[in-house]
Amino acid sequence: MSYYYDFSEYLTLKDKIVWTENRKLKYSDFNFTTDPELKDLDARIGLHSRFNVNDPILFRSHTVFEPKNAKISDTTDPRDLRVAQVKFDLLETYRRRMEKEVDSFRKLSVKDLKASDFDKMHRRYYSDFKKEWLSYNDSIYNIRTLERLEKKVKNELK
Repeated sequence: MSYYYDFSEYLTLKDKIVWTENRKLKYSDFNFTTDPELKDLDARIGLHSRFNVNDPILFRSHTVFEPKNAKISDTTDPRDLRVAQVKFDLLETYRRRMEKEVDSFRKLSVKDLKASDFDKMHRRYYSDFKKEWLSYNDSIYNIRTLERLEKKVKNELK
């Protein structure tokens, strides 16, 4: 990323991996743990957005991976990285949907937006992502489920 929206964005993103098409997660992006409570991995991801609701609407958002908080307990099962990657990619599809909604506000020249509207929108898209992700919770390591989700996400990211 060549520039930041503001210093707050810099502080938030400086220790995170921002989603890009060519950047794939690696084992080294995780902290290895032998914690018996951790089943396979804890891929910490999130949405970050900065905005200004004044005309013109300024809005920047990123899907981020948090390496310092991400944990993995097995580096021998390649499905772990695939699961983490598809989770990261799936959240990116929701971020893009959020951007499209903001674009529609711009096209319609919506004037009465408040910061709370963007906060609610941000929470709604992340909540929708979580609901979808949790729907795969019991079957994500099933190879057919994983392949189906990877294909779905790949098509949405085109």
